[in-house]
Parts: sequence; C-alpha cells; structure tokens
Amino acid sequence: MWLNHSDAFLIPTVDLSTGAAAQAVDDACRTHGFFYLTGHGVSSTVTEKAFAAAESFFAAPLKTKSAYHICHSHPHQRGYVPLFEESLDEGTLPDFKESFDLGVDRAPNHPDVLAGKLFAAPNIWPPVPGFREAIEAYRLEMMRLGLDLVRLTAVALGLPSGYFDAAMGDPVGNLRLLHYPAGETEELPHGQGCGAHTDYGFLTVLAQDDVGGLEIEGPGGRWLPLAPRPGVLIVNLGDLLTHWTGGLYQARRHRVVNAGTRERYSIPFFLDPNVDAEIDVVPTCRHLPGASTYQPVNAGAFLQSRFDATFTYRK
Repeated sequence: MWLNHSDAFLIPTVDLSTGAAAQAVDDACRTHGFFYLTGHGVSSTVTEKAFAAAESFFAAPLKTKSAYHICHSHPHQRGYVPLFEESLDEGTLPDFKESFDLGVDRAPNHPDVLAGKLFAAPNIWPPVPGFREAIEAYRLEMMRLGLDLVRLTAVALGLPSGYFDAAMGDPVGNLRLLHYPAGETEELPHGQGCGAHTDYGFLTVLAQDDVGGLEIEGPGGRWLPLAPRPGVLIVNLGDLLTHWTGGLYQARRHRVVNAGTRERYSIPFFLDPNVDAEIDVVPTCRHLPGASTYQPVNAGAFLQSRFDATFTYRK
C-alpha cells in the first residue's frame, strides 16, 4: 500500500532487531523497493564523524578538490566528481551535486590490482585530518550491514541464507560522499540535484542529513518525498537484484530535488556483486511470469556499462 501523510511519502520500516525482519524485507521489496531501516546497529558517532569528514573535504577550494579528480582512477571509480559531471537521468541536464567516490581499498601490490581487475584499486585519500579514519570506520559498518541484508534477502526469497555468498563474497562496495549546494543556478534553474534513476547493483544503504529532497517515483509517475528520520537509514534495491528475482523485487526510480536555501549532504553505500559474478534468476523466482526474459548477465560488465553512460569523464 502506498501511504501519504501530509507531503511526506511513507515507505515501510524494517526493524533488524526483530524476528520478523525477513518477512518485512520481503513485503517492502515486493511493494516499494525502498524501506526505512531501524535496529541496524550503526553507531551515531561513526555516522556523524563520516558526515563531518565529508563536509571538511567539500569545503576545500575547487582547485584543491580537483587534484583528486575521478578521471585519474579510470576505470575504477575513485575520487572527486565536480558539479555537472554526472547525469543520472540521461538526456536531461546534468546533476547539481559534487561527490567523492571510494571503494574496497586494495593495496597497489594486491593481485587484483596488478591484474587490472575492474574496480580493484587503492582508494584516494585527501590529506584532510581524520578523513581516512572516519570514512574507513563508516565503510566497514556499511559492509557489515550490507552483507547482513543480503543474507536476510535470501531468506525472504525462500532461499538458504548463504545463497548469495559466492556472488557477494568479494563485492564492489562503493561509498559516495555527496554534497548538494543550496539553491539554484543559471546552469540548472530547476534545482535538480540528482536526476531520476534506479541504482545499479544489489542494494543501497543511504544515510542523509535533515534537509530532505529525496523523492521516490510512485504510482502514475507522481514524485513523492521521503522524509529524513533521525538515526534511521534508507535501503533501496538495485537493478541486479531485480534481475536476480526475475522482476519480483523491482528497483524503483528516485531523484533528489534541492531547490531550498540549505545545502544537503548524504552518504550512499552501494553494495554490488563480485565483478565476475553471473547474475541469473534464483530458483524460487523462475516460475514467475516474465522471469524467462531475464537472461544471465555478468555483474562487472553491467556495472561498467552503467558508469560509462553516466559520467562525463568516461565518455
């Protein structure tokens, strides 16, 4: 059921501290593709330090931030993305946001790095005091939580809890620090912070400040705001999970509108499969109408194609 209260759209809430979490995940994934997450165990101190680190980095001059431009890591998706260099809604104006991207931190001599494996690279660490420590602590919490949710999703689908372990054992776990400046600009008069899109992989765990601006596409194409809730995370599904479930769990389009007077910060964690994983419909969903249209895909190739279509530097 799609519920509205005032101007805020209410998505389901999943409480990980209860024994009914798997059923709640299943219900939310079937109906909305988004849910609030409580009982997640992520320390507010860890989250606050991550946001403070992001704010410190984005406060630097553009020249300083551009020294860490994401193009230097191509094709591994590490570093700084300036305003207007990403277009999540293809064919529209570019996004009015800046970001800093990190992934699983590989040492330069790691076998995957030496072999040139896709998305296997060292992170870029700007010399902002406390930045690395804060972000690494937060990313570790997100990886723990994300893999817990993967196992819960398997149970929700009527599968063994470890069903996805092989495909998610060495995941592409990208963390993005996002900054949406306040107001509008001549280049972007409509205040589109982030164009309408679905996420790419298994799932996304989002922490956001209290400014708001995140919207989900509801019935009939109506855009409905998702109100921030203190200490509560938001989880949404990605395209590869839609593929894995033969369309049972649908990734839903969302966007960010920032037409207000306050700047906005958020930190999404994108948990995507191993780059060499083959994504095929799970046994419990193969009987569904339309499931046969989802042919096996390689996770790494799929993710690379989506990044190539989105970022200016990759063109």
